[in-house]
Amino acid sequence: MFENAIQACTDLAQHIATREFNYDGGGSKGAVRVLQEQDVIDEETMQTLVAAVGFRNVLAHEYGRVDYGEVYEMLQTELTVYDRFSRQVAQWVRDQG
Repeated sequence: MFENAIQACTDLAQHIATREFNYDGGGSKGAVRVLQEQDVIDEETMQTLVAAVGFRNVLAHEYGRVDYGEVYEMLQTELTVYDRFSRQVAQWVRDQG
C-alpha cells in the first residue's frame, strides 16, 4: 500500500506536469519538482515526495536491500505527505477553475 500511495502521487504529478506545464515526462522525481516550481505544491511536500520516490524504487526493485527499520520510520513519520499533496493539488485545481 505504501508503494501504491507513492505511485498514485507520482502518476498524478506526471499527468499535471505533462499536460499543464509541457513536462517531457522524464521521470517521477522531475514531475514532482515541476509541480513545486509551478507553485502547485510547496517545497516541503516536493522534497518529501522526491525522497519517497527513491525509497519506493528500493522497495519495488531491490527487495534484498530493504532496511525494515527505515520502512518503519517512514511509515511512522512520512505518511502525512500524501494528504498534504492531495490537498495542495486539489487547491490548485480549484484555483484554475
